[in-house]
Amino acid sequence: MINTWFISDTHFGHENILEYEKEARPFDSLEQMHEVMIERWNSVVNDKDIVFHVGDFAFGRSNIAIANRLNGKKRLILGNHDTYPISEYMPYFERIFGMIHYKQCLLSHIPVHSNCLGSRWLLNIHGHLHSKTVKRSIGNLFDLETDKGSIQVTQFIFQEDDPNYFNVSCEQNNLTPIHFDVVMERLKEID
Repeated sequence: MINTWFISDTHFGHENILEYEKEARPFDSLEQMHEVMIERWNSVVNDKDIVFHVGDFAFGRSNIAIANRLNGKKRLILGNHDTYPISEYMPYFERIFGMIHYKQCLLSHIPVHSNCLGSRWLLNIHGHLHSKTVKRSIGNLFDLETDKGSIQVTQFIFQEDDPNYFNVSCEQNNLTPIHFDVVMERLKEID
């Protein structure tokens, strides 16, 4: 059986990511981070599986070759740090996209504005935010009386994760790709 997986923001070769995401990446060196991430990827992904890497694969041309050590048929949605010529990625990824529509989902590295989702796409599978998520404010609308009349005011009570966004940054899942079944569960919640 062929499975589909999602992950983003692996940042292979990015020294500063160890500082920016200390909690999710508690490693002493890039080499240690690379080996753990490769092991976790390969522990769930088989050679015939499809993996959508939703951007920011690697820093430094030589680190793109780490893709050779990762199982699966890899497809890259370009991220803001995937800045090398496409020809540098082609030997390692069977397809490369700016963004793609996939089974009621829009895959983009950076989350799209909520007005772009609408009825066309139920879910934006994205990365870029690492350990953060897209939030929506929940509030009450009420009338406020003033000396010039009544105006409507929204009082925001709290923020919660927006169910129309699914962050697949590797920090969200213990540096491991996320199976499409998890995405399907989210789709059932919002459909």
